[in-house]
Amino acid sequence: MRFETMAGAALSIACALGAAGGAKAAVTEIDIGLNPLYQQTGATTVVATGGFFAARAFLDSASDFDGGTLTYPGAGSPVALTPAPGATLAFSDSAGTLADLNAAYPFGTYAFQVTNSGTAASQSASLSYTVAAASLSVPMLTAASFNQLQGLDAASGFTFDFNAFAQNPDANLAFVFLDVTDSLGNDVFFRGLSPSTTSIFMPGGTLGAGQSYNFDLNFDSRITGADGGVATTIFFDTHTLGAFSTAAAAVPEASTWAMMIVGLGGVGAALRRRWAKGQTA
Repeated sequence: MRFETMAGAALSIACALGAAGGAKAAVTEIDIGLNPLYQQTGATTVVATGGFFAARAFLDSASDFDGGTLTYPGAGSPVALTPAPGATLAFSDSAGTLADLNAAYPFGTYAFQVTNSGTAASQSASLSYTVAAASLSVPMLTAASFNQLQGLDAASGFTFDFNAFAQNPDANLAFVFLDVTDSLGNDVFFRGLSPSTTSIFMPGGTLGAGQSYNFDLNFDSRITGADGGVATTIFFDTHTLGAFSTAAAAVPEASTWAMMIVGLGGVGAALRRRWAKGQTA
């Protein structure tokens, strides 16, 4: 990711390698995220449900470092960075309200220090969080789309229609993501990306009949930077979540079953006659 200087947003990165001789940096990117959460509970109803904070250090290899700390201006500082999937050291936290989230993780310098307990190697990098750049609009499915999603025929394709993404002028990157997961949010069955439109199409047969699912519509704003070989990102993912269930698979009517049974019986009788003629030939 490339850094572009922006009015009202200053990112400064200071990187120092603990290893002697100035070896190649093993941390390739650091980021922090302050992410508002909403729930769409009806065709025209979206309610705020808090938010979450995330911090990550991305490594060349998972063996480069096995732990570290994040120091920042909040009362909970410092916190431990621990191994996460994808050669990453990470920390996350949640808050019941957006105000609580912003109070716990205020503007200021967020300093990463990562270490390798076996080799004593270390690396540090920091970024300056000076402006909130979340989307100016809250994600929301249109009333028609939300209503049609309830009891969806899983065999048919479906178009998710939603409001336009109003990008914050302090962000230099923006995306729209749509995920459909199981009811627990563990397995992703569909992921769509729509940077500038207001609809995403999901092909028929993606989901199963008679199942419960969640959708996650995400307006993603980012402030990116890079210095000394370490990329930096401050991201603001505004998520609106919702639940729906697909229609049960159609069950043939009694008359249809009767016709099928009669047909199968006729096929069986024909096969028996052919077998009998073969025996007497």
